[in-house]
Amino acid sequence: MIHLAVLWFLVRVVGRIPARLLFPLAYAAGTLAWHLSPGVQRVTRDHMRHAMGPEASPHEIEDAARACVRANMYYYVDFARYSHLTAEETLSALEVLDGFDLITAAMERGRGVIIVSAHLGAPEMIGQAMAARGLNLAAITEPLRPPSVHRFVDGIRRTHGVGFFGADLAGLRAARAHLAANGALAILVDRDVLGTGTPYTFFGEPTRMPTGAVDLALRTGATLLGARVLRGARPDRYRAYVEPIPLAPPTGDRQADLTAAMRAELAWLEGAIAAAPGQWFAIQPIWSGLTGVTEPRVSRR
Repeated sequence: MIHLAVLWFLVRVVGRIPARLLFPLAYAAGTLAWHLSPGVQRVTRDHMRHAMGPEASPHEIEDAARACVRANMYYYVDFARYSHLTAEETLSALEVLDGFDLITAAMERGRGVIIVSAHLGAPEMIGQAMAARGLNLAAITEPLRPPSVHRFVDGIRRTHGVGFFGADLAGLRAARAHLAANGALAILVDRDVLGTGTPYTFFGEPTRMPTGAVDLALRTGATLLGARVLRGARPDRYRAYVEPIPLAPPTGDRQADLTAAMRAELAWLEGAIAAAPGQWFAIQPIWSGLTGVTEPRVSRR
């Protein structure tokens, strides 16, 4: 019950604080949280070493690692504010919405569209804005415990009409039906939430990555797009970019097609994160001892 009480307070009380006060408080809270948690420091430094590459100095990595935790706090502030923003306010918060025409073009094909993103910037904000703009959008999300917390969070996320499916067999069936009805489906793909991923090279090191989005795209013929939503000059302003993730024509070899599609998705994902590493707010370890593990083998014909 404590988790539900905290979330209730976050949304019903904290979410009513004006943004000009709330985001500076989140900045301070994120900085304090980073300094008080050696575990979070280790994880975020490791993430930044991967995302920023060997050319980044220790000072740059340290600054970006702290920024990641602040970005995590900003994410919770966004969640707290959803239900207090009108559809017009949500749309007006987008300073840039580039590439929306790719979504409309995909919808005209009639086979649905899958939009992948990461725990980067404000990934749910583009969903709220697109739903407010009339897009038939649903998202796949991890189950939260206890169920009362999941129901509460789900209700807040649905404020502007976004639908949600669980990351389970029933949710997968619902997602496929949604795509068959020419819907848009959003999925975060930068970490293996369910622990069922396949080893792929990500920022130069193998780790388990979810394959569900590209598998759905291959099975349904839905268009695969990437969306990155970065914060602007102010943390309550956003710049959204929708970009193509081209998939090679199918070969008839399912594993070869899946591996090629995963490489395309991960290439886009690496570019999106590397462009704004300090806004990558994943604070659970991404890489965990898979050194020497290789990607799935592709048969030669």
